[in-house]
Amino acid sequence: MNIKVLQFKVKYGDVDSNVSKVKALFEEENLSRTDIVVLPEMWTTGYDLKNVDRLACRNLEPAKSVISELAVKYDVNIVAGSVANIVDDTDDVYNTAFVMDRSGELVYQYSKMHLVPMLDEPAYLTGGKEKVDTFKLDGETFGLVICYDLRFPELFRDLTLKGATSIFVVAEWPLARKKHWETLLAARAIENQCYIIASNTYGEIVDETFAGRSMIIGPFGDVVDEADDNSKATVKGQTDGKEVDRIRKEVPIFDSRKREMYHFL
Repeated sequence: MNIKVLQFKVKYGDVDSNVSKVKALFEEENLSRTDIVVLPEMWTTGYDLKNVDRLACRNLEPAKSVISELAVKYDVNIVAGSVANIVDDTDDVYNTAFVMDRSGELVYQYSKMHLVPMLDEPAYLTGGKEKVDTFKLDGETFGLVICYDLRFPELFRDLTLKGATSIFVVAEWPLARKKHWETLLAARAIENQCYIIASNTYGEIVDETFAGRSMIIGPFGDVVDEADDNSKATVKGQTDGKEVDRIRKEVPIFDSRKREMYHFL
């Protein structure tokens, strides 16, 4: 599968500007041989938490329609990062990631379960109640998590045990913890012997600076491609299920597990 990860600077609190930017990025890219395009976390609004209830999508709209149109227009699957999202007539705002296939149909959505106490997210957002699950695009099995979820290895192990050979991480990860970002992404790839496809934003946005460093990591921990920490970029790479199988046979950690000795998974 040919993957493109779009790293760009999100404009704080300006939904129209961010939607226009994403449309322009799709127009700029040559997507003729691309299977999946990946966007970052909270790409419609940025981390404008104080206004998140006003800026949020409702049942993923209008973001879902925008992404659906792009998927059909460019014949590409889209891991559409995440958006602030209110469900039906409730007041709860979730941080919800979603995935559209080439036909513009919604194939998966997941609301971030781990909210970041350091950024006071629990004061503004509601944690997701659904467990993570896998989904398929063009026959390949994937997983998807959001930002702070990266710190919880059990999510990744759960997804790989369910069949994921690649896991997307969509984020707005701060520059102050860039080393954690780089280290944890590599660790998740190595310990689960899967591809990690990570999308982040960059630059100073109001009172926070984001780390960039979007990247694709292979199942042996090698960086396939990566962006720097302070510029617009497109990260490119391929996923290969046969390579995952080869690595898992070479270092058979899943066969070596002693599940009866663990308290979970």
